[in-house]
Amino acid sequence: MSVDMERRHDLPINIDISFQAVPCAVLSIDVLDISGTAENDASFAKGMEIHKIRLDANGKKVGKAEYVTPQSQQIVEDGQGGAMMNVNVPMAMKHLTEMEEEADRHEGCHLSGTMLVHRVAGRVHISVHQQVVFQVLPQLLNGHHIPKVLNMSHTIHHLSFGPYFPGQVNPLTGYTRLLRDAPAQFKYFLKVVPTQYFGRLGGVTETHQYSVTEYAAPIPADGSKAPALDFMYDLSPIVVTLNERPPSVLHYLVRMSAVVGGVFAITRLIDRNVHWLFVRMKWYHGA
Repeated sequence: MSVDMERRHDLPINIDISFQAVPCAVLSIDVLDISGTAENDASFAKGMEIHKIRLDANGKKVGKAEYVTPQSQQIVEDGQGGAMMNVNVPMAMKHLTEMEEEADRHEGCHLSGTMLVHRVAGRVHISVHQQVVFQVLPQLLNGHHIPKVLNMSHTIHHLSFGPYFPGQVNPLTGYTRLLRDAPAQFKYFLKVVPTQYFGRLGGVTETHQYSVTEYAAPIPADGSKAPALDFMYDLSPIVVTLNERPPSVLHYLVRMSAVVGGVFAITRLIDRNVHWLFVRMKWYHGA
């Protein structure tokens, strides 16, 4: 282990999660960090390659194509050095209609893909689309309603940071949380450790390991908070080096020499002791 002195590339987050009771149209993914990044799956997000597969009430795939979230939001410059949200109302209406239809069928969603984020502390916030435009302008609903989904039961099939290396262990892979009582928010606090893996064939893999602490809290009955699944991540300043490369020929010869030398020294010691004992016994019998 050593202090990480290098300026490394962006951090890839690989996810594969199933939500048993949250439809794909309702499910939202936001990436937020301390550098000011704020992107979501409905706002032309850069570096977010996310795939959504619709699931029926029994957990089986619906249709052949993946679900594509309508891009109804876009962050644009306001001309004064700031930014503002531009909402495409027709696309937002299309999205709302899909949310209603999937929620009425009690669908779930299989979420997978990779997000490329900055190497700073941040979080991946998975929740339900709030469609703020309709909360601000309720007259646009025109008979529609925003589905109220509270069950964030989920199964984490895979969660990792960077490429895989042999022997890697990801603590959250295969983890399941099913809600049977009150709705809740789930928070996973991850400490991400940069890792260099040197393979047997000489290749080097730049990747990461992580530890995790879980926290769950019920949602207030007043509706002030939405159900959510948060992955709060922070990077360690320490880099771990794993070396699987076989030793060099010189190293092998040095080790063999040490073994042979040790065997020779022990043999000499035993020989001297046996000789001394033999001489003493001969002297005793001669006396």
